[in-house]
Amino acid sequence: MPRYPRANPRGGGSLSFLRGIRVVEACYGRAGPLATQLLADYAAEIIRVDAPAAERDAGDLVRLRGRRSIALDLDREEGRALLLELATRSDVLIEEPRTDGRSPTGVTYERLAALNPRLVYCRISAYGDHGPLAGSWQHDHLAAARYGVYNQAGWREGPTYVHPPIPSLAAAFLAVQAIGVALYQRERTGKGQEVSTSLLAGALAVQTGIVSAANDQPAAATPVAGRSPFGAAPFYSIYECADGRWLHFGCLTPQFQTKATEAIALQAELAELGFGTPAAADNRTRIIERVAERMKERPYAEWAALFERLDVPHAPSQLTDDLFDDPQVRHEGLIVTIDDPRLGAMAQMGAAAVIEGEAWQTPRPAPAPGEHTDAICRELGLGAEAIARLRTAKVIA
Repeated sequence: MPRYPRANPRGGGSLSFLRGIRVVEACYGRAGPLATQLLADYAAEIIRVDAPAAERDAGDLVRLRGRRSIALDLDREEGRALLLELATRSDVLIEEPRTDGRSPTGVTYERLAALNPRLVYCRISAYGDHGPLAGSWQHDHLAAARYGVYNQAGWREGPTYVHPPIPSLAAAFLAVQAIGVALYQRERTGKGQEVSTSLLAGALAVQTGIVSAANDQPAAATPVAGRSPFGAAPFYSIYECADGRWLHFGCLTPQFQTKATEAIALQAELAELGFGTPAAADNRTRIIERVAERMKERPYAEWAALFERLDVPHAPSQLTDDLFDDPQVRHEGLIVTIDDPRLGAMAQMGAAAVIEGEAWQTPRPAPAPGEHTDAICRELGLGAEAIARLRTAKVIA
């Protein structure tokens, strides 16, 4: 049975961990929308503040699901006034600057706290609030380049571009963690607080071992020499099979390495090349080439069946598109279908964590910019004439 059932087999209600928590999202980067996507997945009410001329790309249809949208011109005083009114009626305000580093809201925590002392105000910046880079461009890949992410993935001297926005992904998780802690603290004190993180913090958080806790000595950097684009060790590498599919060995210990060499019938030949001894370093390239030649002799399915029988750690190296039909992903219920009014049925990832006794409900599709402007304005007490005037003045859209 999938872990994410549409109906709870234990008889509990729908997932409601954050039900009753309203979050205002004023974010122009990637970290903020991912953080609020996670909050929305756990039943928080999300109101996204879009610019009047905002557009959606394909990624937005996933990142921005489960929200309502109000289109506000935050460069106008009347637009900021509506934002402040929203903040007084909300539990969390998340802000992530524009690419140029400018605050999208133009308001301080002190002003917000005076209006709503229970508000948790979360800011996600590029490099923090102090130092020479404070207020610099909010760009994920610039942060990744500056703070070592690209060198972690390299297989040659020099950096290697990595497509996933790693600093933003990590910053989003840090933001959700900080917001959760602040909400918990609010339950104890009755007061909200300001929390913050950055792409810089995210970039450092994903790089384990960059400093050493022992004797205050710097940790040794992972050596580039000997790496390849397919892996760093003969049986911890990716190999192409006869049918064009790729297989990744996961044999780090001598026990499993021995099983692997026996399974592919290269034990004696690799022993002559010194595999498993210090002499292997001089023949590393030849060892890997020989394993690669052998792996291309049979299709992936045959190798996988053999390795499964002989307990050789391995996995297919799949494309992202393959994940939608992966049996383990399907069994765990990690893929859901969302009916988007623009594109129709869309397969997306479901909630990434569960709590026993709660059932996760498929979220609503991402809203069009300003799709809920009128409804949210009415909730703020504006009448039809006031809404029409603000729309004519292009404060809202």
